[in-house]
Amino acid sequence: MEQGIIDNLPNILKNSTDTLKNISYDNINDEYITNSQKVAIDFDKVKNLYNNKNNNSFELKSNDALYIVKNNIYYFIEFKNGDLKDYKNKLSYTIKKDLQLKIYDSWFILSDIEYLDGKKYISNMFSLSKNCIVYILVYNSKKNGKLIIHERFLNNGKQNLNGHKSRKIDLELFGLAKFEKFLLKEVYIYDENEFETKFINGTIANEP
Repeated sequence: MEQGIIDNLPNILKNSTDTLKNISYDNINDEYITNSQKVAIDFDKVKNLYNNKNNNSFELKSNDALYIVKNNIYYFIEFKNGDLKDYKNKLSYTIKKDLQLKIYDSWFILSDIEYLDGKKYISNMFSLSKNCIVYILVYNSKKNGKLIIHERFLNNGKQNLNGHKSRKIDLELFGLAKFEKFLLKEVYIYDENEFETKFINGTIANEP
């Protein structure tokens, strides 16, 4: 993220920056999903600060990172390094619901953030989210590749060489299709290699 963007953020966001590598760290498995040194907002930290400030009796959830580019596009990023399968070797229902809840809660937190003078950081959250907020789910293909391939084969009758249709099936599989054009501009699902190629070395290649 450009320093100029960071400097203009409310303190709760400005004071929560870190590298994407550190934000992607999985302390259970002692692994990083990305080694990118690009600076983003650690939205887990933002969530914790927000919960503490508002003395919430319940804990809001959050996506892992928020990356803002100079053309005013906001990227929420969720890193999933673990096994996404349940005991039936299917995509876990619990994980699907958790992903959805994190999107809703992150959206709410971002909409409620203010500057010190009480001015809202985002004045029209609905308009911004539908036009400027993109969600990216990043999963570990080494731990989940067979699951994703298996589910794609099950839906093979719906697929052709059109990448859009394949992506739509992925979104439906993860329960994320409903967010696109409703609460978010776009939704993408990448494995760790696609994330590096398409996002780190693609979308934000020229960003600091």
